[in-house]
Amino acid sequence: MRITWSFCIVCILLGSSCTQRPALPPSTSWDQKSGVFRWWEGQVSLPAGFTHQRGPSDRIEGDFTSPDGALIVHHDIGGYAGAYANRKGALVFEQRMVDGARVWTAQRKWGVGRTKTLVAVTFPDNGCANFFLETSNSEDAAVIDALARSFRPKATKPNSPCGR
Repeated sequence: MRITWSFCIVCILLGSSCTQRPALPPSTSWDQKSGVFRWWEGQVSLPAGFTHQRGPSDRIEGDFTSPDGALIVHHDIGGYAGAYANRKGALVFEQRMVDGARVWTAQRKWGVGRTKTLVAVTFPDNGCANFFLETSNSEDAAVIDALARSFRPKATKPNSPCGR
């Protein structure tokens, strides 16, 4: 009986620890009221009502979800993230500058059978920060475009690994 009880307690503790999402690192923050997401080298704004959930990995990745749950903007930030928005294979690619920092936006066919479109913005000089969504609706690209236009850099590192 004692062994069974101990085993049950261990399972409960391990199960609950595996389901919790880690908190955002100290160098990042999300203010749902204002829609501002900050990381150590920049910040962007999302439309009103979006919520944030951090991914389960030790990387800085997660999802912003629209109030109706129909639209999910993913983020993946850091040197290992690479550049989701780049020229290679892009249907549409644009580069612009914001306070000396590059902002890349791109669209490419995506998914099994290439039936969806990946719409992405990458900030290659600001922590290899990527924000992207998968969609079948071309109007959803407006969310990524607005996010790109809201970008404010904190620091710029032009020799970033994802910006080459």
